[in-house]
Amino acid sequence: MPRRLALAALLLCALPSSAAANPSFAVDVEAEGVPGNIPSNVTHRLTMTAGATPETLTLTTTGRMTASGANVAVGEQRAVSATFNCGTKWARPHGARDLSTRFMMDLTLAPGAIAVVETATAYAAAPWASDTLDAVWDVKPAQGIPFSITSTAPDYRGGMGVQLGFTLVRRSAGAYAVAGTTDRDMSSGRVELWGYAPGADRARRLASVRVRDGAWSVPNLRPSRRGQWEFYARYKSAGRTYADDASECGTITRIR
Repeated sequence: MPRRLALAALLLCALPSSAAANPSFAVDVEAEGVPGNIPSNVTHRLTMTAGATPETLTLTTTGRMTASGANVAVGEQRAVSATFNCGTKWARPHGARDLSTRFMMDLTLAPGAIAVVETATAYAAAPWASDTLDAVWDVKPAQGIPFSITSTAPDYRGGMGVQLGFTLVRRSAGAYAVAGTTDRDMSSGRVELWGYAPGADRARRLASVRVRDGAWSVPNLRPSRRGQWEFYARYKSAGRTYADDASECGTITRIR
């Protein structure tokens, strides 16, 4: 069932004085999910109340918006998208939330009018430690200083993804030490290191190691050939707490 969170906290004290005068703003959120996996979907609601004069502004956020309110003129919604490009053979964009598209909407409020704008946030895949279901509203008044309002979502309590990082350090001719990290203090599952040999179109697994205290390592990696390699890591889960995951992009290293 929906869990209404009574945030509805007026943000006037946090806004620039020029923005706080007209109109006023309030946010609240409504979360839906299943036990142990809350929230799976969050609706963010921004309520704007005009003062004694009309107010025209532009709202921008990362989710599609809906707007309503008497004596409120709503312009056409616009979208601007960015393209994710690793420039490597291995590319697996982290897809917990699609933040690649920003939506913009123009609103004009008559004196005393109340406009309600909603957007939704949700996870399409297991999130990393840095991910949230918050919504950020960027507000650009026709007159005045632009500002942002953050609508904070409740903590997610479902299965988590694992963000992997690693570096290679040359120890001797053809031998490298790999030092890897995860984005949380965990001792569960394994990490596989994969690599594309020079000129290869398919990667092969080079090592499989355990994760301990948020770290993993391959002390003595000896690639079979010299030249330019591309490496990436894959996390293999050992339970339900963490989900399988992988590097977003390949790491190119010249083996010598």
